[in-house]
Amino acid sequence: MLRKIDRILIRVSSLEAAIKFYRDTLGMTLSRQAANIASFKLADQDAELVLHADIDLPGEAVYYLVDDVRDLYKRRAELRLKFQGPPVPVSRGYRAAVKDPFGTVLLLLDRSTEGAGGAANTIEDAKAPGALFAGVEQKAPIKRDALSTIYQNIGRTADDLPYTPHFESLYSSYTLDAGDDKPTRQEVWRHLLNMRKAGQLPKLGPAKSKPPAIDEEAEKRLRDLLGEDMGKRDRLPYTDRFDKIVNEFNKTQPRRLSPHLVWRIVARMAK
Repeated sequence: MLRKIDRILIRVSSLEAAIKFYRDTLGMTLSRQAANIASFKLADQDAELVLHADIDLPGEAVYYLVDDVRDLYKRRAELRLKFQGPPVPVSRGYRAAVKDPFGTVLLLLDRSTEGAGGAANTIEDAKAPGALFAGVEQKAPIKRDALSTIYQNIGRTADDLPYTPHFESLYSSYTLDAGDDKPTRQEVWRHLLNMRKAGQLPKLGPAKSKPPAIDEEAEKRLRDLLGEDMGKRDRLPYTDRFDKIVNEFNKTQPRRLSPHLVWRIVARMAK
């Protein structure tokens, strides 16, 4: 089933600096480059190393090439594979995240559409084309009515929810009957944001929690850690990127702040 390692994704803080290092210092051959992504061929095999500066893509990921992701999805019960969502189309085929019987997550990719109009010269990043908040492990559909009702019952505005028991209650209720298509917390958060931007969530007033006061030096430290992500702050909750920001920020603070409180500071700074 697993034919080979197809590509390894690594997020870098500066794409140009990373390209120069991997090309000039490590001697790798740059095969393709776009605005925020670059692909290198490994010397002794045809797998690719993909460097990127895209917050929508995983910080680190290994994709395995298979013949047909959709066929494996049809045979998932027979193969004892638990798909985290249905296969998603990407530039030259389909991808999916699955768990084996031991809980190991495998990222699968195929080339099933490459000869039928697929973008053969595109750097494959496993991102669903044209998708808002793309590049995640799954794409479960939004159940708008159910989510709106649960959100209203929780009674906390969206900015006040990440990393709280209120969000966990919302998430548990929303995913109770999801089965194999259960969305992740990151995905439910995106569902809320998409609905809010479309005016499909009830207005619940201002956030009830207040961001803690930090001094100018701490705020500058947090801004430096966020970098370009400051303008994409809504994409941060429930990502590895935000976990790293919280951990790095807390190393410089007299007391450790919870992810929720760091998020509230970020939300205030971005307004």
